[in-house]
Amino acid sequence: MYYQTHAPLLTFSKIEATESFEYHPCFDDFQCAKLKLPLDYFNGTHPNASVSIAIVKYPAKVPVDDSRYGGPVLINPGGPGGPGALIALWQGKAIQTIIDPAAHPAFSLESHEKYYDVLGFDPRGIGWSEPAAKCMPNSASAWSWRLRESTEGSLEASDAALGRLWSMSHAFGTSCKQAEDAEEGPDIKQYMSTASVARDMLEIAEKHAEWAADKNKSHATVFERESVKLHYWGFSYGTYLGSTFASMFPDRVGRLLLDGVVNVHDYNNALGQGSLGDTEKVVKSFYTSCLLAGPEQCPLATHASSANDIEERAQKIIKSLYHHPIALSSPHGPELFTYTDMKSIIFGALYTPVSSFGYVARILAAVEHGGGDILDQVALSLHDQRTYTCRTDPLDNLESSVPQEAILCGDGTDQTALDQDTFEDYWQLLRGISPAAGSTWSTLKMKCASWPIKAVYKLGDDEKFGANTSHPILFISNTADPVTPLKSGRIMAKRFPGSVVLIQDSAGHCSSSMPTPCTMKAIREYFQTGVLPHEGTVCIPPASPLSLNSTDPSSPFYDPSLGEGTFLAEETMVEEMKAAMGLEAWSAGFKYFGKAQLGQRVHDMMSSAAQFDLRSTVSEKEL
Repeated sequence: MYYQTHAPLLTFSKIEATESFEYHPCFDDFQCAKLKLPLDYFNGTHPNASVSIAIVKYPAKVPVDDSRYGGPVLINPGGPGGPGALIALWQGKAIQTIIDPAAHPAFSLESHEKYYDVLGFDPRGIGWSEPAAKCMPNSASAWSWRLRESTEGSLEASDAALGRLWSMSHAFGTSCKQAEDAEEGPDIKQYMSTASVARDMLEIAEKHAEWAADKNKSHATVFERESVKLHYWGFSYGTYLGSTFASMFPDRVGRLLLDGVVNVHDYNNALGQGSLGDTEKVVKSFYTSCLLAGPEQCPLATHASSANDIEERAQKIIKSLYHHPIALSSPHGPELFTYTDMKSIIFGALYTPVSSFGYVARILAAVEHGGGDILDQVALSLHDQRTYTCRTDPLDNLESSVPQEAILCGDGTDQTALDQDTFEDYWQLLRGISPAAGSTWSTLKMKCASWPIKAVYKLGDDEKFGANTSHPILFISNTADPVTPLKSGRIMAKRFPGSVVLIQDSAGHCSSSMPTPCTMKAIREYFQTGVLPHEGTVCIPPASPLSLNSTDPSSPFYDPSLGEGTFLAEETMVEEMKAAMGLEAWSAGFKYFGKAQLGQRVHDMMSSAAQFDLRSTVSEKEL
């Protein structure tokens, strides 16, 4: 997919930001625009300053003057810090296939059916939007600092790692604040709050409706901005953005789908420990799926092994790297594969088990044998990160963590009074909740403890979230999501009366990690008719080694909180889904949603290395 990250650069460099929509053809089937919006909607600071929001649209299958034209559905891929414009390029067609009617408009004369644009935008400070959020003076400085951080490894990489990473984090945050103070004019990092982006979304929806009304020559009525509703599909952090929008503008909610639900209380406290409630369920599914796949497809299994045997073997391999990294050599130069590398890959794989678990099993087996082709591939991806080259691609952002810190730490409660000892207690608490994810996840609070730059405006405390919206919200939660547990979806739905949580009985982050016909049918129904699934509906994936079966009392993942829900496992839409995007490509593509939280280093490592063939654990018949 990387070929798509370079072609857009010339396009966006030639597009001028305008106060109303001016679309330009780009990338064959897409349209691109830059929208000029106010820097500060709320406080009147720098009244003449603006931001340029980069937008990529996958157009609807019908023109705007067709009565079946449904308008744009905005998307946000999470993070915070994910580039929505790029996700539209990667997955715009797939998303449109799900939310549109099954039939092509040429073969459907149903006037009530709606065909949508899919509109991805880079939130302010991110991706192709300008100005970009940065802290370092140049790429060389940013690369050097990132290399020093990555060399320290994770918090659990050594006895000295905590002290060093704590000091490095504070040095970075303080230096970033000093650089901000030295600048003339506004700094974008103070204006990147989720509330500001929610206000941008309202402006995008209104301006797009105005653009469509102008294009629709047959539409004689007067355009009214106040009547415009937002259609939106947000993933992960994108659900926090959607909840913020619904809380600020409840009467402007159209179809609002929040997938992989973030609890605002956890988010407002630097994504606290509540986020990891189901993480170890996903880890456990790795061992059981390996057992069910068998030694022919999972090299950690034997014909006589149990899931506990596989777990013990995997943990022994991981621990072997702590004092003995694997030495890797290639014509490109030497490399090491470390304990931190292995733990990072495992955490990343929890987001997309279908596309990643086989890859993890092969890496673990290669480590056990002291090397192998797959480790050589990893070495090449590591070498690309650790060898500096002149950066010419603005998307190759060596400061990819800065937007995350500016948004997450700016939105939430002030963490800067946190001392190292208190943080260490918090880190150990998270390690106890999830040995697989605790060390990685706790670094979010460490970053916020060292981030002194504050948002000029934010929505505020937990109690400000929630409202009676003009249309009920559809929440979707997996029974085993590594960072947005099912209970978060239930908590958030209670804040918005009339909303419903659709439960997908699978492991992974967001429903797209293992898309099911049942879930996609409910999503299509919601966007087409506004009808929500019945409360308590549980969608069960087609049978595979990765199905949790937590609705079965005999399953090790059985969740009694699912109660007497309606359990659906329709096999319809499977062929349509495969024809539109391919199950593998869909699942693999959405691993990028976790990019900001995993860090650029791990993201690059996983996306550069060879990906797992889905057929190694799921038969063609099951697909």
